Amino acid sequence: MSQNRTKLLLREFVSQAMKDYFEKIDGYPIDKVYNLVIGEVEKPLIVETIKYCNGNQTKASELLGLSRGTLRKKMKQYDIS
Repeated sequence: MSQNRTKLLLREFVSQAMKDYFEKIDGYPIDKVYNLVIGEVEKPLIVETIKYCNGNQTKASELLGLSRGTLRKKMKQYDIS
């Protein structure tokens, strides 16, 4: 699968998830949606990437586009071992 197709699939998934979210809150007052979404997405992104890389933090950091130090900081922040 091409990288462009992969990006499109992820974009479509996020778009649908946000549509569903806004529909389900049905006018309930919310704010700081950006921080909410990033906070909910970042931990599973890191966890699944580390699993995909068979626990290799160097490979995971490269795949994520983060330095190893930043990855370790985020792992500590989210209590990921």
